[in-house]
Amino acid sequence: MIKIFSYTKNKLEEIKPEELKKNSKTTYWIALENSNTNEIKSIKKIFEIHPTTTEDILSNQTRIKYEEFEENTTIIFHGIKRLEVLGIKTYNLSFVFGENYLITSNSEKNENIDYLLNNQKKLESLMKKGKGYIMHYILDKEMDKCTQIKANMFEEFKELEKNFIRNPEKEVLEELFEKELTILETRQLMESLTDLCLSLTKPTDNYLENDLLPYFRDIYDHAFKTTESLKGMLGRINGMRNAYQSITSNRLNETMKVLTILMAIMMPLTVITGFFGMNVKIPLEEHPDAYLFILGLMILSGAFLVWISRTKGWMSKK
Repeated sequence: MIKIFSYTKNKLEEIKPEELKKNSKTTYWIALENSNTNEIKSIKKIFEIHPTTTEDILSNQTRIKYEEFEENTTIIFHGIKRLEVLGIKTYNLSFVFGENYLITSNSEKNENIDYLLNNQKKLESLMKKGKGYIMHYILDKEMDKCTQIKANMFEEFKELEKNFIRNPEKEVLEELFEKELTILETRQLMESLTDLCLSLTKPTDNYLENDLLPYFRDIYDHAFKTTESLKGMLGRINGMRNAYQSITSNRLNETMKVLTILMAIMMPLTVITGFFGMNVKIPLEEHPDAYLFILGLMILSGAFLVWISRTKGWMSKK
């Protein structure tokens, strides 16, 4: 699908593709959605778009990029479609802008572009300022969406963090690790978008109005803060991983401590039973109450070792 709007002499008009022609006195916005090769070829011929740009527009695997050519500048933006259990789903949004035109291309429905297409009053106010303001509007809304997704992720993360503090068990930690993969992939995306936004803040001959530089700096600030916030979340997950390892180590140490004390208590009992169990004559072996003497000796030995353990602080008095 292709929609073309022209703005000239303070008048906004939607025109047909066959009416499109290069005119320096007219500002154009060409909106492509699920565009095919023929549509792009016709536009490429009119505005002298570089062949690599047409390949980037048609491909869904194009990386985030900012490229300046002699006749125009290309931006490939990745938006977040949805969060998944172990990652994120993204979509491509392409911008090609020259002296008096802006071309946007998206492979699927985009609510921000659809809003402008259906709200000609808003579109007219943007085109009156210049075609760069359309691109700023779309990028700003896309970045707001990324910020909102980050905020939602942070709320979910805080809940998991609270659950971990209350119950630092393996199941909660595994859930945190799953969330970590999503946060990590989102952070990698936001780092690339931050670099892209930084390129837009520098005054160059890239066919964008210089008045837009402060607006793009604002988008860059949002992208940078979102990236830093995601880094902070990953750092906190690292801290919880270390805390879990410390808790596990302490539990193991306590278990080994208890087992060691029990073995120490059992040692003299084993010695006594072994001594009196030898097949040689020993004192009191013929006495009818000999077993009471041996039992009492075992109890006294165990009690003595417990007393020593408590005195030395090896065993809690509780």
